[in-house]
Amino acid sequence: MKRRDFIKSSIALSLLGKQIPLLAFNRPKYLPKRSTQWESDRILILIKLNGGNDGLNTIIPINNDIYYQNRSNLAINPSDAIFINEETGFHPSMLPIMDLYQNEQMSIIQGVGYPNPNLSHFRSSDIWVTGSDSESHLNTGWLGRLFSLEYPDYPDNAPEFPLAIQFNSANLLEFQMEETNAGNMVFDPEVMYQIVTGNYVPSENDPPPESFGGNELSFIREVDMNTFEYSGVIYDSAMNGSTTVDYPNSDIATQLALTSKLISGGLNTPVYRLSQGGFDTHANQSGAHATLLSDVFEAIQVFMSDLENQGLKDRVLVVTTSEFGRRVGENYSNGTDHGTSGPMMVFGSEVVPGFFGNQPSLSELDQNGNLLNQFDFRQLYSSLITDWFGLSSNIAETVFKSPFETIPFIQSPLSIHKPIPIPATFRVEPAFPNPFNPSTQIQIHLPKSAPVIIRLLDSRGMEVQTHQRCILTEGNHSFTFNGQELASGLYFIQVDVEGTALTQKVTLLK
Repeated sequence: MKRRDFIKSSIALSLLGKQIPLLAFNRPKYLPKRSTQWESDRILILIKLNGGNDGLNTIIPINNDIYYQNRSNLAINPSDAIFINEETGFHPSMLPIMDLYQNEQMSIIQGVGYPNPNLSHFRSSDIWVTGSDSESHLNTGWLGRLFSLEYPDYPDNAPEFPLAIQFNSANLLEFQMEETNAGNMVFDPEVMYQIVTGNYVPSENDPPPESFGGNELSFIREVDMNTFEYSGVIYDSAMNGSTTVDYPNSDIATQLALTSKLISGGLNTPVYRLSQGGFDTHANQSGAHATLLSDVFEAIQVFMSDLENQGLKDRVLVVTTSEFGRRVGENYSNGTDHGTSGPMMVFGSEVVPGFFGNQPSLSELDQNGNLLNQFDFRQLYSSLITDWFGLSSNIAETVFKSPFETIPFIQSPLSIHKPIPIPATFRVEPAFPNPFNPSTQIQIHLPKSAPVIIRLLDSRGMEVQTHQRCILTEGNHSFTFNGQELASGLYFIQVDVEGTALTQKVTLLK
C-alpha cells in the first residue's frame, strides 16, 4: 500500500472510532514553505442555514403583490417587517442585527445559486461544498483544493495550527483534498482534550518490529500523536481565549462563543464552518422560521460585539450559506418546498454595505417556476479567495476550474502584489455629491506616478463604465461620473492602482 493511500485508510479508521474526535494529521516540527502568498491573518466564518432557508421570508419583497398572493398564510405583513426601503423589509426576527446593518457592517447578496439547480438536499449541498456545477461530481472540496495549493505536501509539512474547523458534523467534504482532509471536527475543547488524552498510550516501551507492517504501525502511531498534538493546540487556544459578553442559549450561539475563544486565544485557523439546522420548513413554517432566524441573528450580533470588544472585528468575516432557497408559493401544510436561489448575508467591519443585486423577480421564473439566479455562489467564493484572503485570481480559477467574476463586497481587497508602496498610500476622497443627479466627482491622491483604472460598477458588481486606463502622475486628480444615461440605484466607484482597489458606494437618484 502506498504511503498516501495508507494516510486515507488510517484517517478513515480514526473517524470510525468513537475515541478519536479529530481527523488525523502529520503535524511538523517546522513551518512549511508555501507555494502561494497567503499572508493574511484574516478569518472566514461560514454559517450554513441547513435545510434551505426561505429567502423570500428573510429579505421580504414588501411591495410585491405576487408575494402576498402566493403566501396568504406565510407572507410577512409590511407593517411587521423591518423597513429597509420601499421594496424591501427584513423579517422581524432580524432585529438583533439592525445595528450592524445601520452601521454599514452588513452586505446582502441577492439571488445566489447556480445554473440547472438540483433540489435534493444532499446533491445541492455537495455542489456548494465542492464548488462543482450541477452536472459534475467532484470528490474534493473547494476549500480542500484551495488548501492543497497552499500546502501541496499536506499532511506532510502541515502548519502548526488546523487549517479548518467544523462544528457538530462529520461531513467534511468541503475540506477534502485528493489524499486527505484538512478539516477538524470540534466540540467542547476540554471534553475533546480529555477524551484524546484519556485514550492516548505512549509507545516508547513497545517499539514496532522492523518490517513493512512495523513501518505502517509506526506511521499510525505518528498520526495518533499528531492528532493528540492538534487537540492540545485547540485546547490551549480555548483556555487562553475569552468572551466579553453573555451568549444566548442556542446551539449556534454556543458554536460562535467557542469560535470567539479560539480566535482570541491565538488560534491561526483561517476557516471555520458552523451550522444551524432546521431550515427545511415544509410544514408550519411561520413560527419555526422566526425562531431559527432569531437564534442565528442574535448569535451573530453578540459574536460581532464580542470581537469588537476584543479588537478582533477587522480580521473576521461572517458569511451565511444555504443549499437552496424555497419556492415562491406556500404549500398546503403552511410551509414552503425546495426552491433555487436565495440571499447570502455577509457581516464584518470590512464589507461594502448594502445590497448587491435586486429583489428577485416573482413573475420571471425558470421552467419549473422557481426563482432565477443573479449570482453564482462561486462568484462569492472567488471573491473570498481573492479579495478577503488576498490570493490571486489564478488561484481562484484553479480551484473552480473556470474563472468567475468577483463581487465587490469587500471594502479594501487584499492583493498579493506589493511591488511599490503605492497601494498603502494612495487615497480616494468620498464622492461628492452623494446621492447625486446627474453627476458626482471623486478626488484621487497619488504619491508617485502609477497606472490607474477607474470603473463604475452596478449593484451586481458588473462594470458599466470605465473612466480611465492610463499612467497618472504624482499629485491630485479629479474625475467626474455622469449618470444621465443610467438608471436610478446603487453603484460602486472602484479605483485600481497597480492591482490594489479602493471601492466606495454612491447612489444615483433621478
